[in-house]
Amino acid sequence: MTALATLDGFGCTVRYSPGARERAVVVAERVDRAAGWLTERLGFAPRIRLSVADAADWDAVATVPLYGTPQGAEDHLRVAADDGWFGAELFAAIRPHLGAGSIAALRAEYGEPPALRPYFDLVAVHELTHLFQDQVWPAYPGMWIAELHANLAMVGYAHEVEPELLPALRAFTATVDELPVEVTPIRELVDMERSFERGAINFGWYHFSLTRVAERLWAAAGAEGLRALYEHIRAGGNAEHPVLRGVAAEWNRPARIGAGG
Repeated sequence: MTALATLDGFGCTVRYSPGARERAVVVAERVDRAAGWLTERLGFAPRIRLSVADAADWDAVATVPLYGTPQGAEDHLRVAADDGWFGAELFAAIRPHLGAGSIAALRAEYGEPPALRPYFDLVAVHELTHLFQDQVWPAYPGMWIAELHANLAMVGYAHEVEPELLPALRAFTATVDELPVEVTPIRELVDMERSFERGAINFGWYHFSLTRVAERLWAAAGAEGLRALYEHIRAGGNAEHPVLRGVAAEWNRPARIGAGG
């Protein structure tokens, strides 16, 4: 690992790999915007360290060696310095299951071969939300609850701050409708944590499905709903919250948003 340089002038501490300064500025600007938006919505300002790392530095800063997908925990947000390989591998696993219409929609949004950075730029907001969770919540509420809340923040941010990214978010998320149960067999909410046993495509099924649910929840309750869930877990609550009970009750119904397969 080479020594990461420091980028000044932002609300968070920023380090970046040599040659990644331009990318680091873009990412840090988004993180500042998103952190300000989340602080306003959640009433908390976390400590934030941002690392914008290239492939050579990724394993030294990240907790999971999936180069290209942002990661956030405790006070540390990690974002790739380029498109990375993870998005391309995930798309390669999904593509054989897509119809011509979905492939055309993805090509229109991301090009060919697809450059998925706009999608993962929003995932960075999702991962940033985990810092707001980790520094306040007294206990981990379970993966699906933490991921749903982070997706709700990501969706809300896109709607209110960068709506031009919504088409990119929805185009990739929509692929969940065509993923068959044969390749995404782990589907119970409580089993999300073990979905990587079947590869990133099964975890992607959960993430896309919960993004769909988050879109519905944002439309119904907006920022008030985001804050209510945050405060519920902060107060020691868990899946007994009415919204979470509703999500769990609807999850396995055929008409569930993002049912797929």
